[in-house]
Amino acid sequence: MSNSNSSTSSTSGSLVIDASTPIQEIPVLIVGAGPVGLFEAVLLTKMGIRVRIIEREPQIAPVSRALGTHVRSLEILAMVEEGFIDKFLSEGRPLDDAHLFYGSHPMCTMPVSIRNTSRFEMPLFMAQERLSKVLEKDLAEMGVHVEYGWELADTEVVESEDKESYVKTVIRRMIVPKDQEREIKVVQSEYLIAADGGRSTVRHKINVQFQGRTLPFKTMIFDGAIDTDLENHDIRVIVGMNRKTLVLFHMHDNVHRIVLEYGEFALDDDLDQVNRELTIDDLERNVRDCLHPGTKFKVLSKEWLSCFRINERRAESYLHKGRIFLAGDAAHVHSPAGGQGMNTGLQDAHNLAWKLGLVMNKLAPATLLQSYHEERQPMADRAIALSSALSLRARDWGLVNFYMKRLFLILSPLLSKINFTVFPAAANMLEIRYPVNGINLPHKTQKQPKEESHQVGTRAPDGLLLRILPALKDLSPVDKNNMISVEEQEVYVQQVLVGVGRFHILVLAGNALADPASFQEREEGLAKNIKEYLSQWRTRWHYTTVHCNKPDNQLFKAHVIAAGSLSDTQKNGQLAQRIHGDGQLFWDSSAEVHGKYGVPAKAKGRTGSMDQGGIVVVRPDSHIGFRVQGLDKSAWEDVTGYFETILA
Repeated sequence: MSNSNSSTSSTSGSLVIDASTPIQEIPVLIVGAGPVGLFEAVLLTKMGIRVRIIEREPQIAPVSRALGTHVRSLEILAMVEEGFIDKFLSEGRPLDDAHLFYGSHPMCTMPVSIRNTSRFEMPLFMAQERLSKVLEKDLAEMGVHVEYGWELADTEVVESEDKESYVKTVIRRMIVPKDQEREIKVVQSEYLIAADGGRSTVRHKINVQFQGRTLPFKTMIFDGAIDTDLENHDIRVIVGMNRKTLVLFHMHDNVHRIVLEYGEFALDDDLDQVNRELTIDDLERNVRDCLHPGTKFKVLSKEWLSCFRINERRAESYLHKGRIFLAGDAAHVHSPAGGQGMNTGLQDAHNLAWKLGLVMNKLAPATLLQSYHEERQPMADRAIALSSALSLRARDWGLVNFYMKRLFLILSPLLSKINFTVFPAAANMLEIRYPVNGINLPHKTQKQPKEESHQVGTRAPDGLLLRILPALKDLSPVDKNNMISVEEQEVYVQQVLVGVGRFHILVLAGNALADPASFQEREEGLAKNIKEYLSQWRTRWHYTTVHCNKPDNQLFKAHVIAAGSLSDTQKNGQLAQRIHGDGQLFWDSSAEVHGKYGVPAKAKGRTGSMDQGGIVVVRPDSHIGFRVQGLDKSAWEDVTGYFETILA
């Protein structure tokens, strides 16, 4: 509800709040319209939660601090809804491997691509500005528009004994004609999400400590067109002749980003003064000092030139009084090395959105929100450690450069043939595991898998399946046996896990359906359990809002994955006729997916036994929440027990 009156403040910044100040109510206020804030707004809106998003700047920042979207981030974008990821893929390009140089001489290749781990084999080279614009457009198509030129002036959680707490926020218009007063409004919201960057006003207002350090050296960054005879690659990491490290990113045409070590930061240095005095001549001189004499390097045009210091900091708490959340750079900052920043922020938003959506839809207790801090704060520590290691390793290369020069020249023919493979999975954020907590629950009595990749809290492994599509016509009109043909469509596990705020139940049947003699009985039993328990869960817990902006608002989807040798007749059984999410049949022909989930495809006893196989509950962010061995009634009851533990 809003009042028709308005209040103002002077351009000097003093606030005038009185009874006439407009008060506006909204379930969720998001502060900051960078990639993290926009993604959070998109996800919550698709879950039927009304949001308001404000941004102090007049538009999306034209300068892109981040250039790459890692594989894990591509996976979570693809999970939003069918076709959502295509909006981003069309705006970027696959990222090529990184190439290491000593001066101007190529040394070796460091791959960023991965194999047999995700359907996205490499990161997407896509500037932050483009990613933000795609998200903003999707948000606008749902009727939510970013309010540019509004900043947060103050915020607090209002608590009382007789009613629920809420967030009271004062916002003011940033951009006003000269000598005019700024408009002020008060926003009351159930929750506030701070995605307002490393200098977060929200974090300062609620007095959350930003713990960490500032590294004692300067880094120069440049975007613009250059002319050089260096080998052209997407990423070039140069161990400089001057003991410094230089990184070049090919953006488009002859436009590059250059990140260059620029020396120690003296106690009497003024960073603002350093930036005022920074010139293109400084850049060209420092780049040439890194390269072999005679290497051509010339700046043709400048889009951005700046100098900065690297901060490695993390918020003491991501959740304030159960109502205010910190996400993205407002919660953590670190070196750009490894491209972890924006990607960690996108995953913050994804982790928070489904939990907040469940709570606001009365499907889960508010205690679920505490797990956002428990799970995402360690991921910030991980990102800081990885980026710091990469950044300091680059400096170490520079420091030992003087002593290693001759050795590099001798070994360069051998190094050029080396293909390093350790880095990609960690940098692409596919090895993330959340700890055991209130939503990642090991089975109470069954022995846990030995492999860490099979444990609860891990990202649900990806792998190739065959979707069984029963044919609608006979194989041949003259076939006396009237055999029914089957079509098979390749699909990845992560493609099955689609939908914001949705649990997916993977029924890994092993070869329980492989025995022709017992197939009909086994299939009927499995189909009956799936129908019965899906019906139970969907009756007890369901969305009341329009979920995912579509009529399909199911909180639970079940998928059967069978291994073993299946005939066309078996593939045309009743499970194959099920619609997606109601127990539709997928075939793991090589049993590779079963292996990735730690579920044996073959029973130790007889083929077709229902005590083999297992059920894996995948959380809405595609992390494993619960797993149980077996497919019998007791296994399904255990899954019900898991949902009763975490849902309201």
